[in-house]
Amino acid sequence: MQSPMDKRRLYRDIAIMRQRIFAVTAVIGFAVVLAGTIIGNGMDFNLAFRNSVLALMGFGLLGYLWGMYYEKVAEPALVESYRTEAQKRMDELKADPNKRFILEMSVDELQPNMISVNAVTNSDGALLVREGAKLTERMIQNLKDNGVRAIKVEAQHRQMADEEYE
Repeated sequence: MQSPMDKRRLYRDIAIMRQRIFAVTAVIGFAVVLAGTIIGNGMDFNLAFRNSVLALMGFGLLGYLWGMYYEKVAEPALVESYRTEAQKRMDELKADPNKRFILEMSVDELQPNMISVNAVTNSDGALLVREGAKLTERMIQNLKDNGVRAIKVEAQHRQMADEEYE
């Protein structure tokens, strides 16, 4: 089971949404102004170029501001939702210390002593990490060398209890 609660993914998704708002606003503004210029004034290259550049700058600024607004409006609600989910998970772990809490983590974020949930193989089917193995630096490097991007690991109860969710 992959945890829906992932702080890094939350902030990455917020940043991606801001970039998309910026890009879509700038491109749509550019296309509308370019089409309007060509329809209104014919194929005057200099006028179309000037208006398109101004549109990219103007609508790009507008997209940036909308992205900032999105961040101010959406981020607090998303972060609060994340905190609520994190607290719920922490309460579950405290109530049942034997419960498994599984996270999918990028290989770059793995640490020694984390426990692999599944067996990991390379593209040829060779076993890189067995199920339930406690990861070592060498294993992590081997995963990187074989192009593995992410694996599922078991969060350890005492590590989760000590971690703060801000």
